[in-house]
Amino acid sequence: ATILLNESADWLARRGSRFWLVKPKLGLTNTAHLETLLTGLYISVSPARSQAAAKRDVFVADPRAPDDQPRSGGLRIQLVSTQLGSIKPGNPVYYREIPVGVVTGFKLGNPANKVIIFLNIEDRYAPLVTKKSQFWNASGVDFHFGLFSGASIRTESLEAVLAGGIAFATPEQGVRVAPETSFELADEPKPEWLKWTPAIVYPE
Repeated sequence: ATILLNESADWLARRGSRFWLVKPKLGLTNTAHLETLLTGLYISVSPARSQAAAKRDVFVADPRAPDDQPRSGGLRIQLVSTQLGSIKPGNPVYYREIPVGVVTGFKLGNPANKVIIFLNIEDRYAPLVTKKSQFWNASGVDFHFGLFSGASIRTESLEAVLAGGIAFATPEQGVRVAPETSFELADEPKPEWLKWTPAIVYPE
């Protein structure tokens, strides 16, 4: 594709800029970019980190938005896991079964023995995340059966069953973590995590 940039935007044509095609996304619980059904597909760009980078006029487009694409606003944090599982960009992040953020992307770690998952927590809910917060995969349904205890089923919500998601809990009010803070992602919550009910105050 040939792109004509306005003179005021020629700084985008530099080494390190990334271009991708924005297409409509239709799903059971995750729908996005429906405006392209009317306006047509369009190309988006993530500018180079440095405007001092060398100018360039030929680029290889990414198949989708970069997985580590930052968002304006919100608290950006990372989760470390051994497997990605069913987690994908657009999955909700839950606190007490309330969506408070979203999965924005993922990448293979380096060394490649782990997966890095990027989350964006809404600004008003950022105080819910402290250094003691615990995160787990809320996708799907856990079914347990014991000879004397009977059967038990745990699921975060119907949306998590259908679309996947991540949940977290915090034991007490604490200092808000810095952007890019990393946490371990557990496969399932420990029983004590589900009992945490701190009265954390956040701006409405």
